[in-house]
Amino acid sequence: MPSGVNVKENIYLKLKNNIDNALLTKHGKLIKYLNLSSEYTKFKWDSKAGITRTMLYNVEKDGVVEIKRQMEQSVNKKTTEIYRVSDYEKANNFIKEGKKKYRRQIEILSRIIDSGENLTLGELCKKHECSSSVIKGLELKGLLIKDLIEVYRNPADKNYVFDKVELTVDQKNAIDNIMHNFKNGKSVTLIHGVTSCGKTEIYLNLVERVIKQGFGAIVMVPEIALTPQTLERFKGRFGEVVAILHSKLSDGERYDEWRRIKEGRVQVVVGARSAVFAPVKKLKLIVIDEEHEYSYKSEVTPKYLTKEVAEFRARSNNGLLILGSATPSIDSYYKALSGEYGLVEIFKRINNRKLPEVKTINMCDELKNGNKSVFSVELLNSIKSNLEKKEQTILFLNRRGHSTFISCRSCGYVSKCTNCDVSLTYHVHSNKLMCHYCGFEYDIPKTCPKCGSKYIKYFGAGTEKIEMEIKNEFPMAKILRMDMDTTRKKGAHERIYNEFKDQNADILIGTQMISKGMDFKNVTLVGVVAADTTLNLPDFRAAERTFQLLTQVSGRAGRGEIEGKVVVQTYDPDHYSIILASKHDYINFYNKEIELRRILKNPPFSDILYVTLTSENEEQLINTCMKIGREIQNIIDKKMVEMLGPAPCNIAKIKNSYRWHIILKGNAYPYYKKMDDILHSMLNGNKVNYSIDMNPFNIG
Repeated sequence: MPSGVNVKENIYLKLKNNIDNALLTKHGKLIKYLNLSSEYTKFKWDSKAGITRTMLYNVEKDGVVEIKRQMEQSVNKKTTEIYRVSDYEKANNFIKEGKKKYRRQIEILSRIIDSGENLTLGELCKKHECSSSVIKGLELKGLLIKDLIEVYRNPADKNYVFDKVELTVDQKNAIDNIMHNFKNGKSVTLIHGVTSCGKTEIYLNLVERVIKQGFGAIVMVPEIALTPQTLERFKGRFGEVVAILHSKLSDGERYDEWRRIKEGRVQVVVGARSAVFAPVKKLKLIVIDEEHEYSYKSEVTPKYLTKEVAEFRARSNNGLLILGSATPSIDSYYKALSGEYGLVEIFKRINNRKLPEVKTINMCDELKNGNKSVFSVELLNSIKSNLEKKEQTILFLNRRGHSTFISCRSCGYVSKCTNCDVSLTYHVHSNKLMCHYCGFEYDIPKTCPKCGSKYIKYFGAGTEKIEMEIKNEFPMAKILRMDMDTTRKKGAHERIYNEFKDQNADILIGTQMISKGMDFKNVTLVGVVAADTTLNLPDFRAAERTFQLLTQVSGRAGRGEIEGKVVVQTYDPDHYSIILASKHDYINFYNKEIELRRILKNPPFSDILYVTLTSENEEQLINTCMKIGREIQNIIDKKMVEMLGPAPCNIAKIKNSYRWHIILKGNAYPYYKKMDDILHSMLNGNKVNYSIDMNPFNIG
């Protein structure tokens, strides 16, 4: 249930009169803390205070307090008052009487009757150019009456237009193959299609079939940034039968959309990850676009994988699940090749447009040639040429902020967060150092806190710095930036998307939210500023993630009539993921990666059960982890699974909590319940918290 929709219990407490002194002594501290009086006051839960329901029920049982429980919903229907004619016969008689002193009221009442509209007070006054006293006067005479009506909070109130296009031969074949697979018992089909091959048009046609048959569909995108574009296409095609669900809606908008879905007033839901739970009537089709994306995995409890939930819902409804991507996850492609999923592949772009030419630039050579800029000569010349030709450019860097860290050149000190074991990022807009894990902001030190030196220097680059340097290089260019910092406000994604789509900007700089799905016909150049940011992560999926990001962001170029070009800057040009991404060669990348997974027994050839343990007391955490580790070693079958750890996480401290982990690798599914039981029993009453995840997308 979306936030604001679910009902929660609120507790109200009132101190009773004439309480026995013994009971006052017994519960004195609690009474004092609760600050109770003879009037009902709302009780606010505070986890740090350690007050439990049992404690409250005990003081109620002892006759010290009265408890009133109310089920309340944080958001409700929005209503407004509208005026309508109460009795037309009475109103017409009033007009016929034509009394001079009521001339203005007669005139306005006549207009209201002629228009036949029921409007609010403000709307009536504006439309008929009268004061509110005229309307109120008609109300007092009983000629107009007020009604309370619901107002729909529409999160997409603009008129969308998206014309239906003729399907290509590849698209027709793809749909035929999907339906053939479905008739033969394959409830899941993976569409592996190169960027700009027309996967969205395939989705639209499948949804159209479902609607005509009286069924419902869910279409999911990985990023909120993609929602405006997807909404434009689906609303433009299907109109009011489409609802939208994502985290940037207000609680009221989400509540209204959720009710429209639940009541069967819409047949199609477009949204991000949580849309997989939408209560669509007669659900028959689920589409997960960019199915490889890591954002489809929930990092907070419940730690669901959207694909698994979607597959369950599709099978339960005898429906169809479509997974689409130019760079499918290794796991999904493995299942498709092994026959568990249906597989449809498209290797050509629409109208046989060429995939963009990719140039890989070795930044080590740039440095040797005296270029200390974050931009290679090739990339700067290409941007200049694009500006002259009035063509658009996308610059991609998967790191926000201005500088990755600040350091002292005298002693090597690096500014770190006091709450987390990570370096701080410098942000120009706030002129502060910020922690990207806990959000805390710090003032920039004027001298080194360690040695007192004045030689504090900024290192690394983020999207903010790229924006500043591009402005210096090309002061006449109109530049937009899309990252977490520029899209915090509601509607920011759509505003930036539309501005760039309408060609009101020359260059779009952004993080991974611009790397996939975006369809801009005038973009002919894509620059990848640093291809190595994901390559050296301590994660067995690092190469896969790098290949996917490079291929996806490269696919933003050349989607119109003009051929595209991609410039990839890297310090590791010989890595197989970068070489094969530059060739748009998913098949050879998959063959290389799956063999490495097979040798190292990584998913899909095993499962990973990942346990994170956290505490504010580091010593207690270490001792507890060691005890748990010994207990787990005693219960596991070492032929089935291998235990790694206990060991500190890659980021050993976040928000003042120290972090350790334990990993089970192999046939780990049977151990999930056993692990949960061990952790629950050993940590009961202990100030160590734990979290379990099956096949996490982020380890560390």
